Amino acid sequence: MILSTSSGDFPIPPDVASRLPQVPPVPDPTEPNYRRKKREFTEWLDSSPEHAIGFERLRRWHLVQDELARQAMTEGRAFVVNDDGLD
Repeated sequence: MILSTSSGDFPIPPDVASRLPQVPPVPDPTEPNYRRKKREFTEWLDSSPEHAIGFERLRRWHLVQDELARQAMTEGRAFVVNDDGLD
């Protein structure tokens, strides 16, 4: 798995990937069948409180990782994806 951040793409270590919530991809407005995919994603999200919680955990984790990657790049350090922001 790869994490795409504003600072580049980074491999997600298997131990971190195994802890990530299983969330379908958010539909891209430019892809075919966007309206259908958006509706399906919204239905999935609304179908269970656990889905909404998992989506929010993943969103927050991505924001934290994006910031950590940016800091590492600014300081000239290597960045390794971790589980910061997941809990």
